[in-house]
Amino acid sequence: MSQAERIKVILERQIVSGRLKPGEKLEENKIARIHQVSRTPVREALMKLEAINLIERRPRHGAVVRGITLKRLVQMLEVSSGLEGIAGGLAARRIKDEQRIQLTAAYEACVAAEKAGDPDDYYDANIVFHRAIFDSTYNEILIEQYNNFGERLEPFFRQQHQKDGWLAKTLIDHKAILDAILAGRSDEATDLLRRHVYFDPEQFVDFASILE
Repeated sequence: MSQAERIKVILERQIVSGRLKPGEKLEENKIARIHQVSRTPVREALMKLEAINLIERRPRHGAVVRGITLKRLVQMLEVSSGLEGIAGGLAARRIKDEQRIQLTAAYEACVAAEKAGDPDDYYDANIVFHRAIFDSTYNEILIEQYNNFGERLEPFFRQQHQKDGWLAKTLIDHKAILDAILAGRSDEATDLLRRHVYFDPEQFVDFASILE
C-alpha cells in the first residue's frame, strides 16, 4: 500500500467512524506531520477522498470533511445491490476459463485472509473477487458503474470488515456465489449477489447514529 493510499484509508475510517466531523478542516501540513510524510502523498490522499465525495475543497478554507448523509448511503446501496445482481446473472452465463481461474483464486485468497484474521487483506481479496465477476459479464457499461459505486462505498464496506465474525459470514456468501456462477446457475447467482450487498443491522445503526 502506498503512502497516499495508507493515509486515505486512515482518514476515511476517521470520517466514517465520526472522529472527523462534517465541516472539519483537513490541513495538509498537520496531516503530513502526524504521518511523517511529505505533503505530496497527503495531497494525493485528499484528492482520492474528494473523488468519492467524502471531502470537498472550499474557497479560502481548503479541504473540509463532507461526509455523507444516511439517505444517500441507502440509495447507493440500493443501486449497488442491483448492479451486483445483474453482474451475477450475466457472469453465470458468460464466464470464460480465464475468469473461472481468477474468480476461484480470489475466493481462495479470501479464505486465506479469513484464516489469518486479516480484514484488510480480506477486503482487498474481496475486491478482486467482485471485480472478476464484473469482468466476466463483458459489459463495459456495467463495469464502469461498478467502479463508480465501488469507490464511493469502499470506506463503509472496509469499515464493516473490521467487525468481529464478519469475514466468516461473508466467506459463506462467497462460496455460494462462486458455486452458482461456475455452475451457470444464472437466477441463483443474481439473487445471491443482490442479497450479498448489505450492512449488518448493528453496523447500520452505528452508521445511522453518525451520519446526518
